[in-house]
This record gives sequence, C-alpha cells and structure tokens, in this order.
Amino acid sequence: MSLLSLLLVLLPPPSLFYSLKNCTADFYDRTVIDCGHSHLTTVPSHIPKSATLINLGPNQIETIKQTDLRGFTQLQTLKLGNNHISLIEDGAFMDLSSLTHLNLAVNHLSSLTDNMFKGLSNLVTLDLSINKFRNISKFAFEPLKSLQEVYMSFVPVDMTNIISHTPSIRILSVETESFEADVCPFPLLNLTMLQLGSFPLKKFSVHGNVLPQLEYLILSTNHHEVEWDVPNKAVLKSLKRLELSFKKMTTESYLSILQSVDSVEFLELTTFGNPFDQSVMDAACSIPSLQKLKITYRNITMINDTYLRACSNLTELGFYSNALSELSECSLRMMTRLKRLNIESNGLTRIPTTIRNLSTITHLSFLSNHITKLQCSDFLNLPLLEELNLNYNKISKFKNCVLKDLKNIRVLYLKHNAFSTLDESFRSSFPYLVDFSAEDNYLRLVHKGTFNKMLYLTDLNIKSKSATNVENGTFEGLLNLRHLSFSQTYQSGGIISGLEHLESLVVFITSNKETVVSNPVTLNLSSLQKLTVEVDRNVCVDQALYNLHNMTNLQVFSLETICCDIPTHTFLETPHLQKLKITNCVDFSPDLDLFKTISELKFLDLSHNKIQSLSFFSRANLTKLEQLILRNNELQIINETIFEALPSLKYLDLSENPFACDCSNAEFIIWAIKNKQVQVVNGFQYRCSSPLSLDGQFLLDFKVQLCWEETSFLCFLFSSGLVLFTLLSSFIYHFMRWQLAYGFYLLQAFLYDSKKKRQGKPSLYDAFVSYNCHDEDWVYRELVPELEERQGWKLCLHHRDFQPGKPIIENITDAIYRSRKTLCVISRHYLQSEWCSREIQMASFRLFDEKRDVLILLFLEELSSNQLSPFYRIRKLVRSHTYLSWNQARGNKALFWEKLQKALENGNNPAGNPNRHAANV
Repeated sequence: MSLLSLLLVLLPPPSLFYSLKNCTADFYDRTVIDCGHSHLTTVPSHIPKSATLINLGPNQIETIKQTDLRGFTQLQTLKLGNNHISLIEDGAFMDLSSLTHLNLAVNHLSSLTDNMFKGLSNLVTLDLSINKFRNISKFAFEPLKSLQEVYMSFVPVDMTNIISHTPSIRILSVETESFEADVCPFPLLNLTMLQLGSFPLKKFSVHGNVLPQLEYLILSTNHHEVEWDVPNKAVLKSLKRLELSFKKMTTESYLSILQSVDSVEFLELTTFGNPFDQSVMDAACSIPSLQKLKITYRNITMINDTYLRACSNLTELGFYSNALSELSECSLRMMTRLKRLNIESNGLTRIPTTIRNLSTITHLSFLSNHITKLQCSDFLNLPLLEELNLNYNKISKFKNCVLKDLKNIRVLYLKHNAFSTLDESFRSSFPYLVDFSAEDNYLRLVHKGTFNKMLYLTDLNIKSKSATNVENGTFEGLLNLRHLSFSQTYQSGGIISGLEHLESLVVFITSNKETVVSNPVTLNLSSLQKLTVEVDRNVCVDQALYNLHNMTNLQVFSLETICCDIPTHTFLETPHLQKLKITNCVDFSPDLDLFKTISELKFLDLSHNKIQSLSFFSRANLTKLEQLILRNNELQIINETIFEALPSLKYLDLSENPFACDCSNAEFIIWAIKNKQVQVVNGFQYRCSSPLSLDGQFLLDFKVQLCWEETSFLCFLFSSGLVLFTLLSSFIYHFMRWQLAYGFYLLQAFLYDSKKKRQGKPSLYDAFVSYNCHDEDWVYRELVPELEERQGWKLCLHHRDFQPGKPIIENITDAIYRSRKTLCVISRHYLQSEWCSREIQMASFRLFDEKRDVLILLFLEELSSNQLSPFYRIRKLVRSHTYLSWNQARGNKALFWEKLQKALENGNNPAGNPNRHAANV
C-alpha cells in the first residue's frame, strides 16, 4: 500500500458526487439523481446541492424533516411517491424556490398544514394521489400561486380550498362526492382538464360560464346514479373529450350526460356491469361532433346490426378488452366515414364479414384475438387500407388471395402467430409494403425471392422462434431496406449482400447443438450502423461470424450468448464503433489486443460473462470510453490502476459481482469513494462474498484502515530508523571521521602485516620517508644527502621508489612494511595532507602491532598542542615517544644528525648492511 493511499484514508471524506450512496447520477446529466429502489428510510444527506431532479421513490421514507432539503435552490423536480411518508415538517420545502414538479403520491399523509408548501411559489405540478388525508387546511394551497396541475385521486377533498388559492389551475384531478362549479369563488378560466375520480361521485352541477376552457372531462364512480345538473349545453361548449367509467350506472344517468354535450369529439365508455343499453349507444353516436368512440367493458359478446346504427359519422371506433366473439354482417355497414377500426383483446376467431366494403378504412387492428384462418374474401373492397395489425393471433397460413386487392397497404404486422413458412403465396401480394413484421412465428424456411417485389420495404422483421433456413439471396433487390431482423440456423449459412443502404441488422442464430463449427451467416454491409447478433443458447460459433468485412460505418455492435473467444481481428474494419455490447456468455476471455483498433468506443457492456479479471484493459486503447458496464461477472478483486488506461471513463457499473472484502480491494475502495471523475454506479450497494465472516456485508463499508495498521507501523519504524541513521551518520562524520578513517587504515595495515608475517620476507629499506610535497626541498637538500650519502642508509622515497600503476594505498602499505623504520617529516602542510595522514596512521599501527620502535617523528617547525589536537594519533605519539625537532637543532646540526642516526640504528640491522658501523669507520 502506498503512503499516498494511507493519507487518503486519513483525510476527511469529500462531497460524494460521483459515487453516491444508494443513489445514481444520470450519465448524460449529472444533476439528475435517482435514489429509487434503495430501501431508504430517510432522505440521504450526500445528494449534491446542484441537483435539478431527485427521485426518492419507491423507498420506505417516513418523514421529511426541515433540514432534509436545505440548500437545493436549483431543484426543479422532486419525486417522493411510493414511500411511507406520514409527516412533512413545516418549512421542509423552504429552499426549493425553483421547484416546478412535486410528486407525493402513494404515501401515508393524513394532513396538509398551512406552512407545509411554504417556499414553493413556482410549483406548477403537484401530485398528492392515494394518501390518507383527514385534515386539509383551508390555507394549505395558499403559497402555490403558480400551480397549474393538481392530482389528488383516491383522496376525498373539498375543491374550494384548492381552487380559491390557485387561479392558474389548468388540470385538476380529485376525488369528491359533489362537484358544484357555481360555488367557485371565480371562473376557472384556465382549467382545460377535470378528472373526478372513483370516490362515490353523486352530483355534477355547472350552471354558469364557470368552465369556459374545459376540453377534457373524466368521470368515474362506483355509485349507481349521478345527478347531472347541466341545464344548458353551452356551459360545456369547449368540451372535446369525455371519458365515463362507471361500474354500475342507470341508463337515465348516461342519457342525461350524453344529451348535454354537443361539442365532444372523442368519447370513451367503460363499464364492468351490464352492456350498454341501445339508447345509450344511440345517444352517444347522436352527438353531432363525435368522431372517435372507444368502448371497454367485459360482458359484451356480440354486436348486432342495430347496435351502432346511429354511429355513421364516426371516423374511429375501438372495442378493447371485451369478450367480443362476433359482429353481425351488417353491424358496421352504415359507417361510411370510418377510417380506423380497432377490435383488440377480444375473442374473435375469424375476420368479421362486416368489414368488407368499408371503402374508407385506412387502419385496421385485430390485435390479441383468436383468429386461426384468413379467407380470400376477408379483406375485400378495402382499397384505402394502409395498415393491418394481426399480431398475437393463431394464424398458420397466408394465402396469396387474402390481400390481393390491398394495393395501398404499407404496414403489415403478423407477429406472434403460427406461420411456418413464407412461400410463393406471399411473393407478389404487397408491392408497396413499407413495414412488415412476422416476428415470433415458427418459420422454418424463407425462400429466395419472397420479398423481391417489395421494392419500397424499409423495415423487415422475420425473427423466428424456431430454427430457420433463410436461402442465399433472400434479401437481394431490397434497395430501400433500412432495418432488418431475421433468424438463421448455423448449418444453413448464408451471405447477407445486396443491401447497400441497410442501417440496422438483428441476426438471431438458432441450433440444436451445443457446439457449432459450421459456417454461419457472413456479413458484408458497408452502410450498416447497428448490428445485433443473438444466439439461442450458450454455444461457440465459427469465426466467420465475426468477420465484419468492410463495415466502416458500424457504430453499434451487440453480441449476446456467443460464448467463445472473439478473434483479435474482429474489429479491424470497424474504426468508428462507438457502442459495443457482449453479454450472457459462460466463457469470455478477451484477448489483450481485442479492443485495440476501436479507439472511438464510448460505451462498453460486458455483463453476465463470468469475467474474473480486467487485465485485458491494460492494452485496450479505449481512450474515449465513457461508460463501462460489468454487471454480474465473477470479479472478486479490482485493480483500480486498470482504469488509468481509460482516461475518459465517467460511468462504471460493477453490480452483482462476488467481491472480496479484504485488503486486496482496499485501494479500489478508496478510489471508488475519492475519485472525482468516475461514477461507480450503486457502489455503496456492492456486497461481499468472501471471506465467509463478511458475506453479505457492503464492500465500501469495509474498514480499509485495518489494512494499514501493520503497514503503518512498519512505515513508522522504517522512517524513524532512516531519520536516526541520518542523524547518527551526520554526528559520526562531524566528530569521528578521523577515527573512522584511522580504523579503516589500521584494518588494512593489520591485513598486510599478517600477510607479511606469513611470507617472512626481510626489509628492503632502512627507512620509509613520509613527507609532504611542500617539504620536498628540505628532504632532498638536507635529509637525503646526510642519510644516504654520508651515513649510508637506504631510504624509500615515494616519488622515486613507488611502483608505477599500482594503487597508491598499496604502495604506501608496501613501503611501510618493507622498511625497518618510518620517518615522518611533520609540518603544517604535512598535517593538512590526506595521504600523509594515512601514512602515519598505518605506521603507528605497525608500531603497536610489532611492539618495536619502528616510527621516528621529525618536526620541521614548532607546532602547538591545538594544531595537533585534531590528529589524535600524532598527539598521543608525541606524548609517549621521543621526537626530533629540526627547528631546535639549527644551532647544532651535527648533534641532530647523530640523534637521528641512533634512532635508525635502534632495532634490526639495515637490510643488506649488517655491519654498517664498521663500513663507515
């Protein structure tokens, strides 16, 4: 662990903006915060104050405190719906001056106080639906001067309290027993939509011009009768849409309502009781402006010839979620203006004959019925039909004659039926078809040429539930095709070509084998921008599938359940790829160079692949990647340094991985919390799978400080030792450097002396003269002539007798130990010389080692005790040994040379001259 990481642990936590606890910031807009489905019991304190939208539902929040929403001055939308809120403290919304939308639906609020909404002067939309109000203050809505939309369904309220304080109200949805607009303090000039909910509505009364702009009215009640008091049709002159949803309602109530609205264009009737009386249908279709009629109820099974007799002016008719199984032959014949007919989620087993000859019909839907067959005459004389929806039926065959007269049909939906083939009967039926879907059938074979006459086709979907063989060349000639989805078996192979303008392709590959090695479909589409390849099971396909030849415009690529190693060359010809999704594979181990050629990639999803390591990102070259999703893999340890190879990363999702809560993840935990660029989505909800003692605990709650206790102690010891060593070294160098140097030379002398003793070699010189170069003149002018020429001694002089090329320290050592004596000529310059110091130190060691007088000190000048103090060894020798002084012998030089001669004679005889005195007599 680095020292930097240790410091990060000790620092106080920053404002968590990128990795929010129990919340997520939207990737495209970081000011949009989603905290839904997080099991929150209080409003999180770490949400950034710059948020413009906060979603806090559904959760288990019970109270909104005054301090929960402080500082959110930029907040525009607040969603608190689907919680357990029973108390909102007064002033809780004081700082929300920018708030325009507030959702408090589905909570446990029982009262609205005078100051609850204080501060919400700019609120436009307020949803209080499905609460338990027992007390609503008369002045609760007073602060809401800008309020335009109020939703309080399933909440019985007195609307006067709302209306009197919200002059700008535009949409009002409430539960009330009685609506009497005449008691309003002023006309509701802006009200365009009014919904009165399922609470037992008993009375609706409007007399004057109180609702001049009302366009949309919804009435729903469980009561069997409503008192409708609208004596003048002009009162609701602006009403365009009317929805009536009654469980049990008398015919009289329906008639009183329908006969007083002349401007309605769209009427929706819903009931769960008996079918509508004939008079109700007549009254409905007698509204002169009515164009669209939608009928939803359960018990109707048949429509006879007279049921819709008054509805000849309708342009749109719909029957939804009924038990309708039959329409009489003439039930729709009078509808000469009908353009759209929707009979959906009913029980029809065949196309009703009544639709024949509806020459004005353009859109026809029989979605979710039980139709099994199509007859040749089912769609006769529908020359203007453009769209036909037969999704979710049980049709198994499609004869050529069925739609032969539908020359203008543009859209045909046959999704989720029982087709097994699209054969010759299909080939020439729809020359002008633009959008065709036969998805989720049981197609086994699609012949070449099936679509060759559909020159205008732009969207084609024949993705099948079963193994499908699409013949080569099936899609040739579809020059206008932009979006294609189809199924193909591995064994059949095939080449997708001739689609130069195709933009989106979905290929679903099916097989009954676990492993497939045959040649699958080959893709060669230069204009393709989006490609999705899915497999019906976890299998490994042939590498030819990954040959994205010449797809230089491909931007989105998705591979699902294709579980084998993807070749490195896969993306060589897709340089502009921006979104890549590879998911649901049991064995996915990407090559280190797989992503190297798609440097433009911005989105990467590798979820559900059992990935165990992210090392492949180290060489991925994904410098522009912004979103990385790795959900539900087998990642236990995350090395956060991997993300250094992704410098543009902003969004990281590692949810549902079996993380290890130990020190191997410590630095990732710190990075996830502290980094200021990457949002680790739901990071505070990641849970541990190991060790067993921490199974189920939150990963980011792991105490990473524990990982540094031992490391910190070791760091302390190391740093303390380093400091002490530095101080001690400095102390020793300053005060004991000469002693250390002396010790070093003593060691060298000791080793040399031991070697010399083992060799037993005799001395070569009578004396080694140690002197400084500044005293060289005296040595050659006075010393050498006297000792060598007059007295006959053999001297060793460094400039004359040292061996060239040999290290100087070895020459000094050899000179001292090959001489009987060492003569040190000491002066101020001598004491300042490093080499002279080494010579006298080694000579003094020999003095103490051999216990013989081998050292002669000769002082050329007077030196004080202070000058000798730094040279501890010389000072000690001067105190314990006799020395010669040239300065004191200037008046009697003969005596000086005589004393020096005796010093040289003392000890062993000179080398090569055992009887020197006799020779000089």
